[in-house]
Amino acid sequence: MATPLGHALAGVALGSLATGRHDLIGPRADLALFAALAVLPDLDFIPGLLSGDMAAWHHGASHSLGAALLCALAMALIGRRRGGAAIWWAWAGFMVWASHVLVDYLTLDTLPPHGVPLFWPFSAEYFRTDNWVFLDVKRGLSMAVFWHDIKAAVWETLILAPLAAWGAWFRLRRAAIAQLETEA
Repeated sequence: MATPLGHALAGVALGSLATGRHDLIGPRADLALFAALAVLPDLDFIPGLLSGDMAAWHHGASHSLGAALLCALAMALIGRRRGGAAIWWAWAGFMVWASHVLVDYLTLDTLPPHGVPLFWPFSAEYFRTDNWVFLDVKRGLSMAVFWHDIKAAVWETLILAPLAAWGAWFRLRRAAIAQLETEA
């Protein structure tokens, strides 16, 4: 599927769009939160790594809209504990997690299971597009694999970095304006 870089960029873009003028932690911290949260679904490879079969759990339930809803619930609870607006925390959590699912859905998938279990837990069916936008990530130690993965990361960056940069610029600019107004 896609690279962690592509997922992080998509998370920053969608998280910034989802929260608009509402800060969760602070403008810069929110960007880091969005990037980190967007990469979390891929940690499902760790149980497989420990069992000797990296693909055993990868692209399972964590790559679904159901998992995005669970993330939204967890984020709402965190937001509530922090005294923030739980709805914005939930919305950000859902959108950022869903950004991972969307990017993987739009990525060429050459390894089983093909696609993402989009509607888990209501359906175990995997979905993928035939009109992919992003290149797959290969696994291996050859130079051909290395250059393929570099090409995939560059392509993701060309597409997603402008969106993430716009989101970051919007949040940081708004924070700078608010700071100037406070000082005036």
